[in-house]
Amino acid sequence: MAKYAYVADGYSGLQIIDISNPASPIIVGSVKTPNYADGVYVTGNYAYVADRYSGLQVIDINNPANPIIAGSVKTPGSTTGVYVSGNYAYVADVPSGLQVINISNPASPTIVGSVKIPGDTIGVYVSGKYAYVIDWYSGLQIIDISNPESPTIAGSVKTPGSANEVYVLGNYAYVTNGSSGLQVINISNPASPTIVGSVKTPGSTTGVYATGKYAYVADNDSGLQVIDISNPASPTIAGSVKTPCYARGVYVTGN
Repeated sequence: MAKYAYVADGYSGLQIIDISNPASPIIVGSVKTPNYADGVYVTGNYAYVADRYSGLQVIDINNPANPIIAGSVKTPGSTTGVYVSGNYAYVADVPSGLQVINISNPASPTIVGSVKIPGDTIGVYVSGKYAYVIDWYSGLQIIDISNPESPTIAGSVKTPGSANEVYVLGNYAYVTNGSSGLQVINISNPASPTIVGSVKTPGSTTGVYATGKYAYVADNDSGLQVIDISNPASPTIAGSVKTPCYARGVYVTGN
């Protein structure tokens, strides 16, 4: 079976790329979204696209060669990130905070809850009953989503610089902070998250994915940084590779 990568491609919408042969990826399908595709989350037969001022677009990808918009919902602000868990999509929406959208009917997604955060919500990661929200100005906000219709802020921690993205693994949240590098935050007590370690990278950190004992960090003009997080209090750069332009996001699977 072919494997696919789903790319949020700005004004060009969603691109579906066949990566079954990693040495020769090919675009097999695409769909233009109404505004600017800024983030995507794929589960089952649907891709959920954060489409800036057009809100959340739900795209049927059952036929990768012919993806179609199945439904959408306008959010109060500009959607920049999305994470799907169960029947809900959790959307980072500038400047209106976190929007919780019921997607049980993909043709008619509806906003069922929201919570305002202090700054600009630009990213979100969901684990268990918490949503970990990146606030550009205020760092990491931890939102209790045990009742999706009434999310509440459980705790927060200010990070240095401007927070960009978060990935949660075990009791730690890994937050990229531009020129301030990668911040490692202990989230075992959601009411009182604390920064326990950090590492400065050569560039400006934007995207992050953590698995096993490594965090893989997109570091803008310095490419990909591989960071050893086996000791969360003292993360270290284990390796790196320069990419041709600006590394902005990263996703890891297998090798």
